[in-house]
Amino acid sequence: MKRALFPAAPGILLALAPALALAACATPSKVERSDGFAMIGQTTRVGADKVRVDSLIEDSRCPMNARCVWAGRVIVEATVERGGAFDTKRFTLGEPSDGLVLDTVEPGRMAGKKMKPADYQFHFSIAQ
Repeated sequence: MKRALFPAAPGILLALAPALALAACATPSKVERSDGFAMIGQTTRVGADKVRVDSLIEDSRCPMNARCVWAGRVIVEATVERGGAFDTKRFTLGEPSDGLVLDTVEPGRMAGKKMKPADYQFHFSIAQ
């Protein structure tokens, strides 16, 4: 006679199935971080403000494996929540705007490699 190695396992799996299915459906837009980092659709806390990256407007940075005359720039559109009020702003990499700055964009561009918006991670900090 064969005995199940874990006799209670089928019942536990059936009970956990709905929770596992919902967890698999989690999207980055539902995640809120508090470390200044965010992907498109995510919200992060920067000091007392919340910043949600809505879209990538431009990434004209010079690829890391190329030589360029111009360094290029990154521009994102983001919604900033400050004191209960919401405002849509454009942030350019390295340029302070209303007390905040987009200071890092990862990964760096590579010549010959197309990047998708989901590949990007942005970091915001309080402007000095």
